[in-house]
Amino acid sequence: MKHYHVCWGLFCVLFMWICEQGYSQRSYLSVGAVPTYKTDGYGIQLNANHYHSTTDFLQLSLVATFSKEMPNAGVEFPYDDYWFNLGYFTTVLTSPKRGISFYFGGGPSVGYKHINNGKTEFPFDAVEAESSFIYGAYASFEMDFFISDAFSLIVPINGYYHFNSDLNDTTLLLGAGLRYYFK
Repeated sequence: MKHYHVCWGLFCVLFMWICEQGYSQRSYLSVGAVPTYKTDGYGIQLNANHYHSTTDFLQLSLVATFSKEMPNAGVEFPYDDYWFNLGYFTTVLTSPKRGISFYFGGGPSVGYKHINNGKTEFPFDAVEAESSFIYGAYASFEMDFFISDAFSLIVPINGYYHFNSDLNDTTLLLGAGLRYYFK
């Protein structure tokens, strides 16, 4: 008889824990795609979020940006950035009844800067830049507006600083895109 009550008690605790986890957040995993704008260019950000709890998550993101540098009025050259970011985010403000959440976070960023299609000769002497691997950090502020149970509109504002970049070591990306929550 005692064994029966212990098993029943464990079953009830497990059931409540599963329900609490299921209703405490929308999902454990979400993916998003965000077209971004930057000075003299554009880009795309793809991210995956793993929700550790209802208030924080880990984010892996891949970012590609494409720009043209214009050191003077007569000359311009292209450069591309490709970054891999790993970040930790926490909730700043949330209103579940209205479907709005604001997050702040950041972390390390590594990548590759491809300058002037790999050429090192420039038609001017103002810039000495070569394509290279870069590393640094980023900070992000994300606004999340729920459209449905599975989709939300995200508006991230990302700031990057890459220590060893030969060209534009700071970058600001603004964007708006969609996020899908797995069930």
